[in-house]
Amino acid sequence: MSRSVATTWPEIASPEGLFDLVHARLVLVHVIDRDIALRSMVQVLRPGGWLLVEDADPALQPLSALDPQGPADELANKLRTGFRALLKERGVDLSYGRKLPRLLRDAGLVDVSADAYFPVAMPVCAELETATIMMVGDDLISHGVTTAEELDRHLANVAAGTVDLAQPPMISAWGRRA
Repeated sequence: MSRSVATTWPEIASPEGLFDLVHARLVLVHVIDRDIALRSMVQVLRPGGWLLVEDADPALQPLSALDPQGPADELANKLRTGFRALLKERGVDLSYGRKLPRLLRDAGLVDVSADAYFPVAMPVCAELETATIMMVGDDLISHGVTTAEELDRHLANVAAGTVDLAQPPMISAWGRRA
């Protein structure tokens, strides 16, 4: 299993006004130098060009199982809590998504708008949950969040469709360079 780590954003000296559209999805939430990254994206926009940033906001909805009814749901929520703790430890801003409209305006963009997508009990929720657990399972075990047996049980619950999983809201925010 691989380890996801927040990373720095290089200060780039790129020519201004290269692009009509810049799009970042699930990037800035993981970058330590988010402000530098956002300014760099705005800098490379042509006048009239659009920036679209999409990032999750796990702090808005911290549970995997919204209506816990038994041990499978409680285990899912325990693992989500542990995963969020790992993200925070690694420098992820768990409430970054909700900040996007203000940050785009602060960066000088105009016509700023945003919306959110909040998947609940959809096949994609199970697919993302499985991929996430496969990626960070070893870290959850090494940090004492869970055991290998609990991870196996959770993955079996997900595969069996016995848990109505939710994923954190995805905030999409966009704005135009004046």
